[in-house]
Amino acid sequence: MFETLPNPSLEMVLIAGRALMLLGAFWIFALAFIRWRRADDLNSGSLHAQIERTFAEVRSLHETIAVMNARIEALSERAEMDSRMVPVATGGSQRGYDIAQRLARNGADVNEIVANCGITRHEAELLVRLHGARKQQQQESRQPLERQQLEPQRTLVPRQGAQIEEEREMLTRQATPPKGRSRGSLLSVVG
Repeated sequence: MFETLPNPSLEMVLIAGRALMLLGAFWIFALAFIRWRRADDLNSGSLHAQIERTFAEVRSLHETIAVMNARIEALSERAEMDSRMVPVATGGSQRGYDIAQRLARNGADVNEIVANCGITRHEAELLVRLHGARKQQQQESRQPLERQQLEPQRTLVPRQGAQIEEEREMLTRQATPPKGRSRGSLLSVVG
């Protein structure tokens, strides 16, 4: 009944140990491969989701670009139509300034210049200051000359040479702007 097992030899024990170690290594390798495969699936899934989000954003950008392109084309067509419909007025704005300048010289007020010339109120005020003041200065400089010409000679007493020179200097100072200021500059009007 009881049979005695033969004593295993050292070689058999070593072979059995190698077999067990080989089975254990395969088992560990199988577990590592399964974990690696699961991690790879998770990574590929997240990468796939990220790629899908990126493609959705690219599609959205493509649609936005298409809409913007259509708007730009519509605006360019409208600009072309407007440029065809409206003739190019060369010097039209300059003509308005010329008319406003003439009105200011003739003594027109700011409201009249704005209404007739199509310029802003500030521009009209500046023109009135510049050209209206010049006219006033010219009138003021002419008035002493006209008064002298219109006044009868009061005395027959001859004047001395120094007195005549002073009167000439005074008249020339009134008639000409001071040095360093040009006749139409803002400084000559303000100063």
